[in-house]
Amino acid sequence: MNPKTINALRAWIFGLLVVFAGNATAQDIHFSQFYHAPLSLNPALAAVHRGDVRFTANYRGQWYSALVPYTTFNATVENRFPLKHRRNQYFGGGLTFRYDAAGDAELSLANIRLSGSYTYGLDKENFLSIGLMAGFAQRSFDPASLTFDSQFNGDQYDPGLPTNEDFTTTVNYFADFAAGINYYGQSATKRNTFYAGAGIFHLNRPDQSFYETDKAILPMRFSLYLYPTIQIAEKFDLAFAGSAQFQQEYVELLGMAGLKIFLQQKRSKEVAIQLGSSFRFNSFGDAIIPTGILYYRAWTFGFSYDINISDFSTATNGLGGPEFSVRYTITNVKPFENFRVCRLY
Repeated sequence: MNPKTINALRAWIFGLLVVFAGNATAQDIHFSQFYHAPLSLNPALAAVHRGDVRFTANYRGQWYSALVPYTTFNATVENRFPLKHRRNQYFGGGLTFRYDAAGDAELSLANIRLSGSYTYGLDKENFLSIGLMAGFAQRSFDPASLTFDSQFNGDQYDPGLPTNEDFTTTVNYFADFAAGINYYGQSATKRNTFYAGAGIFHLNRPDQSFYETDKAILPMRFSLYLYPTIQIAEKFDLAFAGSAQFQQEYVELLGMAGLKIFLQQKRSKEVAIQLGSSFRFNSFGDAIIPTGILYYRAWTFGFSYDINISDFSTATNGLGGPEFSVRYTITNVKPFENFRVCRLY
């Protein structure tokens, strides 16, 4: 593919992101290390990586100092399914389990998602993917720890008094669907890479209500992202990442910059560390997020910590919470003719 076509393609992808942003006005589960939770950004990212099988786990804790902690866990396995007679194309699959709990009532969301993607290699440096996701979710809460105004007897709280609330239903089940498109570019001679894409979540706008007579529609979330890596020297790369999430009036913008330093560069035995920081902001700013990442052969370990700078910092003393990510990639050795055209690095 000639350079003019590639530039036109990248301009088209960028224009698509602008169109999405202009038409969307996220509060879903989110990660500061969003680049280590790709299927939370776009189902088209399923198995778009350098290996054959990839396992990822993410943990996020938030607002422990405010006594209303949020805990989020995410685990994903992705697998690539090459097409034997079409070496520039392959399918990808991803299975995700996610659990989130918050507050005194332990309001929780557990879901299982199956993602599928199709990737077409335009040439050995440029790849387009489309993806779909179908999931099943359970939202629940425990009212046993809640207190209500009706249990105040005039002098003090009396747990023996009735709550005057109807909690006949504390569990809700619903299906969930998503779709997206992704572009991936790589340099044949350097470590330069580029991801950009857009995803739409909750396409069916599921009802999360615990009451049959009321509706609590989960609005669609529009996800935009890009994360380029640029080799600037033999042992140094610059890593950038940006994410924009839109879900009705909620907007989350997150940017990251870091320096990746290679300690060992032998193929399949690479060792590197990356130090950087992210900034999550809205109209007033939200958090500064120092980040460290260790790349050790097939393993990746990430740690970050949110330092809250929003108005809520009065309650949190500036402390947001830690986030951990672990990734393990399996790369199978294949005959030369099976991967000479479409191999991501």
